[in-house]
Amino acid sequence: MFQQILKNKKFSWSIALLLGTVLIVLPTLVIIRKNSKHNHDQAISQVTTRNVDDYQSNSDYYQSLTDTHDFSQTDNLRLDRLSSPRFHPINGKSVIYLRQQYHMPDLRGSTTTLHWLDLETNKNVQLTQPIWGKYDSQFFWIDNNTILFLSNRASSGLIQIFQLTLPANLLEVTNTFLEPIQITNYSLSIGNLLVNRQASRLAFSCQVYSNLTIEETFTRLTEEKNSGRSVYQFDKLFIRHWDEYMTGRRHHPFVVSIERQSNGIFKFSSQPIDVLFNVDSDSPTRPFGDARSQWSFSANGNSFAYTRQYDETSAVAWTTNIDIYTIDLSIPGQSSVCITCENLAADTDPSYSPTDNNLLIYRAQSKPGYESDQFKIKLYNGSNSKITLLDDWDRSIQSVAWSLDGQSLFLELSEEARNVIYHLFNLFTDQSLTRLVSTGTSRNINVHPMNNRMFVFAHQNFVEPINIYLYSSDGSMRPLTNHNKALLAKVKMSPTAEAFSFTGARGDKVWGWHMPPSSGTDKRAPLAFLIHGGPQSSWNDAWGFGWNFQTYSSQGYAIIAINFHGSDSYGQNFTDSIIGEYGSLPFEDLQLGLSYALNKFPYIDPDRAVALGASYGAYMIYWIAGHPEMSRRFKTLIAHNGVFDTRAKGYSTDELWFSEHDVGGYTPWENPDVYERYNPLKHVVNWTQPILIILGANDYRVPITQGISAFTALQRRGIESRLIYFPTENHWILNPLHSLSWYEHVQSWMHKWTN
Repeated sequence: MFQQILKNKKFSWSIALLLGTVLIVLPTLVIIRKNSKHNHDQAISQVTTRNVDDYQSNSDYYQSLTDTHDFSQTDNLRLDRLSSPRFHPINGKSVIYLRQQYHMPDLRGSTTTLHWLDLETNKNVQLTQPIWGKYDSQFFWIDNNTILFLSNRASSGLIQIFQLTLPANLLEVTNTFLEPIQITNYSLSIGNLLVNRQASRLAFSCQVYSNLTIEETFTRLTEEKNSGRSVYQFDKLFIRHWDEYMTGRRHHPFVVSIERQSNGIFKFSSQPIDVLFNVDSDSPTRPFGDARSQWSFSANGNSFAYTRQYDETSAVAWTTNIDIYTIDLSIPGQSSVCITCENLAADTDPSYSPTDNNLLIYRAQSKPGYESDQFKIKLYNGSNSKITLLDDWDRSIQSVAWSLDGQSLFLELSEEARNVIYHLFNLFTDQSLTRLVSTGTSRNINVHPMNNRMFVFAHQNFVEPINIYLYSSDGSMRPLTNHNKALLAKVKMSPTAEAFSFTGARGDKVWGWHMPPSSGTDKRAPLAFLIHGGPQSSWNDAWGFGWNFQTYSSQGYAIIAINFHGSDSYGQNFTDSIIGEYGSLPFEDLQLGLSYALNKFPYIDPDRAVALGASYGAYMIYWIAGHPEMSRRFKTLIAHNGVFDTRAKGYSTDELWFSEHDVGGYTPWENPDVYERYNPLKHVVNWTQPILIILGANDYRVPITQGISAFTALQRRGIESRLIYFPTENHWILNPLHSLSWYEHVQSWMHKWTN
C-alpha cells in the first residue's frame, strides 16, 4: 500500500501518491511544469500580512452548497487533516491538536494551526490564525498555559521556535486568535523540536555543515550562491537520496538550556550544543525521521538519547544500520555513548521512562540490510544488558508510548491490514497483551496525565477521514472532532469496505479488500484492480489522500485490492516470503484474487477491468504486461514510478540495500541471474495492452529512465500508450494541483478503455 508517511520508517517502494495540473500537452507525452540570527534575550515580535478576507473553512464552503455531488479528489484534498492530539499536561481536561486546512476553493494554499478542545463542554477554539502558507508544527504543552512550537510565522519566512500563552478564560474566547511570540531568530530554519518535562532544556535540529555553526553555515551558503558556480563533487554514496542531492549539509541536533523570564517568555540560557559537531551524519535520520520518535530526554531531563545514521562512508547506501546514542547533559563536555553498536541492524526510536532516568525502550531489527525486518521492543536499563520484550510475537511494532506511571506500554502495529493498538499491562510483572482498538488505522497515542487507561489518538478508515478520538477507561472510544462534517454531508461515497480471504499461492490464506461503487451494486460495474507498493506493505484500512478508494468508487468503479505475499501485516513469515519471489508468489496471488473476487462479486464486469499500481505495484504492472494469461484480463494498465529493468535499478537506485536484500542478498555483478529472473523487460515481446505511465522527475528511488524505457518499448511496438511527466515531483506527487491533474489523467484514461 502507499502508506502513511511514518509507517515503520519504510519508504523504499511504498508510495502514498498525491498527484497533478497540465500545462503542456503533446500527442503522446504530457509534461507538467512548475511555473537565523543569534537568539535575542527578549522575544521578537512577528510581522506578517493577514488574509482574513480570504479565509474560508471547508465547513463554511460546503454549507454554502445546495446540492450533493459525487466525491472527487478535489473534495478529498479539501478535507481538514488532523494530527498530534495532546492532553493538558496537568489535569487532562482539554486537548490541543494540529489542523491543516486547504484554500477554498482552488487548493492553491494551505495552513496548519493549533486547536484547543475542552473535553467537558466540547468547545473548540482555533488558537493560531490561519494564514495561507503559514504552518505550525511540533508543539509541546509544557505547563498549565504555555506551549512551545515550530512555525514559519517569522517575518523571515524561516521556521523558528514560538511560544503561545493561553489565557485563563479560553472558554470565553470567540472569533479572536492568540498572537505567538517568536523565541529564536536564526538565519536558517529549524527542523525539529523536543522539550524536556521540566521545561529546562530543549533540543532542535538545523541543517548545517558538519564542522560549522548555524551562522557559519549560512555564510558559506551565501558565498556559494554569490559565486555563480553550481558544481557538486562526490567521493562517496549517497549521491542523491529520495528526492535531493546530498551536497554536504546534515541535520544535527542542538541541545540548549532554557528559562522563563519575568515576563513569562522563555529564552535560551546557554549556548546551544551541536551534539554531532564534526560528525558527517544526520539525526533525525533522512528523509523521514523526526524528533518525537528518534529523540528522547530522560525523566529528569539530564540525559538525551538520539538515533543517528552512519553517513560517513558509502556503506550508508547498502546497510540499514542505525544506532542509538545517549549523552549526559549534566556534565559539560561529555561525549555521546553508543548503546546499540553491537547490533548491525537498525536500532531506533529511543524513549526514556517517565519515572526512571536509567530506563529506556527502543525498537530494533535483527537482520542487517533488511529494512522490512520485524521491529521488536528492547528494554535498556543503563548498562549494556538489554531485554527483548514479546520476543516470541511475530508482529512488527511501529510505535510505542509509555503510561505516565512508567509501568506499561501502548503499542501501535499493523495487523491484518489494520493499524491497531495493544496495551502491554506491566513491563516488570505481567507482560500480557490486550488489544484495545481493532478497527481502522490508529496512531499518535497520547496518554492522560492522571489516568493510565485513557488516551487520545488519531483514527481513520476507508470510509472516514482522520479524526481525533478519545479512548476511555471503560473501553469505549468516541470522536472528539467533526471539522469535515459539512463536507462529508455534501458528497456521495461508498459507505463500506469489506475484507475477504481466499486460497493464494502455496495454498496460503491471502486477504483482500472490496469496495463497491458509491452508486451501489444493482448494475454491472467496471473494476479498478489496485496493486500496492512496498512490496512489504499493505492496503491498510485507512483514508488516503493519494490513492483513495472513494475517488474510484464515486466514478462507478468497484475496487479490489489484494494484500499478496510480502504484505507486512500478516506476520513476519508472510512478509519475508517475497524475498527472491518478486514475480512469482505475488503474481499468483493477484491472479487467484482476481478470479475469486469476480466470482464472489458477480456485479463486477470482467470485461471492463483496469489494473493500477505504483512503485512495486507498477513493477507488477510491467510484469503483468508481459504475461498474457493475466494482462489480457485488463482493458488497460496504469503504472506510476515503476521498475521496468530490475538489473539496471540495482545500479542506479539510491538505497541499494533494498534491491540487494530482496533478490536474496546479492549485488548485480555477484549474481546477475537473480536480477534477471523476474525482470519485466525480458517479456516486452508479449506486451499487447495499452499502458499509461506516470513519472516524477525527482524520484531517485526508481529513476525516471525506468519509465521512459517502458514508454519507448511501447511506442516502438506500436502499442497505444501515454507518458505523464511531472518535472517537480518525486516518488510521490505532493503538489495538490498536480494531484488533481493526476486523477484527471488517470480517470480519463480508465474511462476511455472501460466505457
